[in-house]
Parts: sequence; structure tokens; C-alpha cells
Amino acid sequence: MAAEPYGFMGPVKAALDSTICFLPKSFSSFSQIRFNSVNAGLLKTSASAGIPGYLDYYLFAEQLTLRRKALLTKEVANAVAFLLSERSSGINAQGIVVDCGMSVNYFDKDIIKKAIRV
Repeated sequence: MAAEPYGFMGPVKAALDSTICFLPKSFSSFSQIRFNSVNAGLLKTSASAGIPGYLDYYLFAEQLTLRRKALLTKEVANAVAFLLSERSSGINAQGIVVDCGMSVNYFDKDIIKKAIRV
């Protein structure tokens, strides 16, 4: 998310993406440790409440999800639980996007129509 009030979180998330590439490579020569990340869409949390204007972004993001319903913290936790389980044993060096389809729906015709009318 590249939004003005997001501040230092953008570079931090970019560093996380880079880390998910290099740590598995570094550790693979001597361990079976896997490194993955869960890249969540916008969530309603106490931490996000401190970001100026976040509620507007959150409500807009909710409309961009394919189901028109906000991502829940529990859904992100479920993805984390999956990655920690044996069922994900073949997944390494990946960022798993959990955003209810928001990242593929930026050009939703109804959202665009509303934006143009403003």
C-alpha cells in the first residue's frame, strides 16, 4: 500500500520481501528452516488505528475486495497457521497474499464510476 500516512511501513515491508528471498537461500545449506511471509491486506487493528486517515483507506479497501467484505484478522491468522503446519512443507521463500482478492480488483467498474463522479 503506497499511501501518504503510511510512513516508514513501506520501506519496512520492502525489506521483509527482500528478507524472504535471501534468508531461505542462506539457511538452506545447513538447515531445513523455511521462511515465508503472509502479506495481508488492510486490517482493522489497534496498530492501524494510529495511522492518520487509515479508516478511510480501510473502508475503501473493503469495497475493492472481490467479496465486498473486509479481511478479518482471523483469516490472516489462518494463513499463518497453515504456513506453520506440515501441510505447507513444500512452500519456502514465498510471500502469501491474503487480501480477499483486493490486489486484482483495483479497476473494478463500479469503484471507478464512483470515483469519477466525485
